[in-house]
Amino acid sequence: MKKTMLAVVKEKAAPGVSIKTVPVPKPKKDEVLVKTVYSSICGTDIGIYDWIPWAAGHIKPPIVIGHELVGRVIAVNSSQSTAIKPGDLVSSETHIFCNHCYQCQINNRHICENMSLFGIGRNGGFADYATIPLKTTWKNDPSIDVETMSVQEPLGNAVHVVTKARVSGKKILILGLGPTGLCAGSVARAYGAKEIVGINRRDYRKKLAKKMGFDRVESSITPKEFNTFDVVLEMSGNPEAIRAGLDAVRIAGTFIAFGIPKQKVELDWGKYLINKELSIGSVFGRRIWETWYQTTDLLKNKRVSLKPMITHRFKLAEFNEAMAVMKSGECGKILLEA
Repeated sequence: MKKTMLAVVKEKAAPGVSIKTVPVPKPKKDEVLVKTVYSSICGTDIGIYDWIPWAAGHIKPPIVIGHELVGRVIAVNSSQSTAIKPGDLVSSETHIFCNHCYQCQINNRHICENMSLFGIGRNGGFADYATIPLKTTWKNDPSIDVETMSVQEPLGNAVHVVTKARVSGKKILILGLGPTGLCAGSVARAYGAKEIVGINRRDYRKKLAKKMGFDRVESSITPKEFNTFDVVLEMSGNPEAIRAGLDAVRIAGTFIAFGIPKQKVELDWGKYLINKELSIGSVFGRRIWETWYQTTDLLKNKRVSLKPMITHRFKLAEFNEAMAVMKSGECGKILLEA
């Protein structure tokens, strides 16, 4: 067992990261130690890299970042019997819940009142090795492709969004075709949507969307399609897209918010929320562990494939190059190999 490892560290409260050698962590009580196989870059990691106000409010450097990974269990530090064993391929649920607050007690652990976040509030997975709380360690089905195991978080987000929207037999509009938006199209197809339309301005993402099961992809919504969609899934957080989605959803339709705006959004409350009598919902992460079981079912039974979405692979030491591609938007999901 090595004593040191390579890791991507947010050392300072400023843009950028350091790629450096640090000690291999030791699992604390009720934690597992994993050897990282793949980790993947999330849009949140861009904000951390650029040190946007959200990141400054959530992270205290120095910290190893990264929250999407698949790793092989090296050790389990627990006095209790557990289904997680050395050799298992596992992934991490980012939302580390307390199991004691009101939300945890009513099975809303994904919105725990005392939540901490893997790779944000504690050391994460952009490293050769990582420790994960046993209670947020997911044992992967071995029939699932290993690369796919590392990107189950965005797929899980999409599953949560789509199931809440009840898309079967409906005309769907998806605004924003980042990885979670792309996944939402595939999940909506698997769950019986009648027609799936995506909105994105980048040609690269439009081509990916066609591979992921969208019926058509446009650069914008035109007035002739206002009030024509049964369900709108807002995955971008762009204020312009939010307003366009509220125009596009039909009267008494469903609007689900997932994308996080970088600024306050002003809306015509009477026009959108009262006159149209919409059903409006929002999603934060994945239901624990319900969404993970649904995600496994989709992947295991090949109802969804994430292979078209995985477009780039880099070594962990090439993190800065990988981030440059990620920020360009000319990519799908980017994997890092430890």
